[in-house]
Amino acid sequence: MKWRFWRSWGIAARLLAVAVLPASLMFIAVTGTLYVTAQGDVHRDVAERGRLIATALSQSSQYGLVSGNVDYLRTTLHQVLHADPSIVCISISNVQHRVMASECQTRPFTQSSVYDMPVRIESLPDTDQFEPPSSTGVQPRTDTTLRTVGHVRVTVSATPIFEARRHALMLACALVLGAAIASCLIGMWLAGRLRQTLGSVMGALRSIRTGHFDVTLEADRPGELGELQRTILQMADTLDAARHELEQQVISRTKELQEAVKRIQQADAEKRRLITHSNARVEEDRRRVALDIHDHLGAALISVRLEAAALVAKAQASGDDDTAKGARRIAATAESLYASTRDIVKSLRPEVIDTLGLAGAVEEMVRGYDKVHPRCRFAFSEDLGLTEIPGDLAMPAYRVAQEALNNIVKHADATQVSVHLGLSQDQQQMSIEIKDNGKGFDTSASNQSGLGLIGMRERVAAVGGELCISSPRGQGTTIYVTLPLVIDKAS
Repeated sequence: MKWRFWRSWGIAARLLAVAVLPASLMFIAVTGTLYVTAQGDVHRDVAERGRLIATALSQSSQYGLVSGNVDYLRTTLHQVLHADPSIVCISISNVQHRVMASECQTRPFTQSSVYDMPVRIESLPDTDQFEPPSSTGVQPRTDTTLRTVGHVRVTVSATPIFEARRHALMLACALVLGAAIASCLIGMWLAGRLRQTLGSVMGALRSIRTGHFDVTLEADRPGELGELQRTILQMADTLDAARHELEQQVISRTKELQEAVKRIQQADAEKRRLITHSNARVEEDRRRVALDIHDHLGAALISVRLEAAALVAKAQASGDDDTAKGARRIAATAESLYASTRDIVKSLRPEVIDTLGLAGAVEEMVRGYDKVHPRCRFAFSEDLGLTEIPGDLAMPAYRVAQEALNNIVKHADATQVSVHLGLSQDQQQMSIEIKDNGKGFDTSASNQSGLGLIGMRERVAAVGGELCISSPRGQGTTIYVTLPLVIDKAS
């Protein structure tokens, strides 16, 4: 398992760890080294003492073992035991391993080491002391051997010596601890100074991140930290200059965009005024042409029809059948021309708008479409509170509804069409909603924006209205138009 908890530490925790951990580890290492070294020295000292005491007792107890002087042996052991506190127990036994003398400490020791040493004396071979020397002048050979007369066992322990040295070891550990504490304090002081510097650097970076480039740092500090602070100050100055330049560019571009938008708005307003004026002129021309056709051509056709009827009656009275037939044809032709003239007049200027208002005109138009297109049913409805629509608004609304119904007949393949005239609750806007169940079309495609739709949008925009078209593929089309009841002439 990988320990990654240190990644969440902050600068203060890391600096504190840098200041304290090395000194703590050094204290533990030095203290452990002193303790292990002291233990090794004590064990080596005890081992040397055990061997030395065993050797010395083996040499000094030869006389007592040979002569059987037990008191001497006990006295010697007693003196040696009290002379060295590391000795736990001493015993001297004869060659048959029978203890002749023994001395032991009264307090027990847990760790002890045993050292055995044989007690030996020199033994000379039997020789004739009175035998004269040989004639050759060479003395007879006398060989000496060592004979074991007993054993010395010394049991020593390192505990007393280690306790004796404990004071010195504790003093050394205290000195090391003091040095470690001093190192920690110095490290913490240095870490605090470094943290203070890094804190100011981090504060400056946070200010820069939030867009405040007016930061203050000690730029004259030597070393890497001073270079870091100088770099941050240079970066802040560069960013401040870049921001100022960008702000100036944004202000300049914003002014240019505002002027461009203003020019576009002015051009759009001028275009709307021109369209409104053009539509008004067109409607006025249509009204004048319709009036001229109605007053002159219609009157002339009526006069022709009346004269033809009189000629028919005169021819019948005189018995001229050929003349009567010709007169009848003239009367029928005049009647047909008069009906065509009425249709032209209606298309140029629907008279019903002036007599029945917008709702009546649209309703009559819907009934007309329903009569001439038997495969598609047309329905009309209106809100009860719909007031009289001003003439400047009635004609654009009528033309928009007329163009929408023409498009439905030409392209939608619909079997049901509904037209609804509505009024907003504050009676400040009227609405025209035209729905069909035809095949629909893609309103986002540029090739679908024909002249009819463009004309509808321009007529609606010219009077300050809005036009929305929703046409999911295969689910019919809904045209929703909102028009203000008060037209702003200045726009």
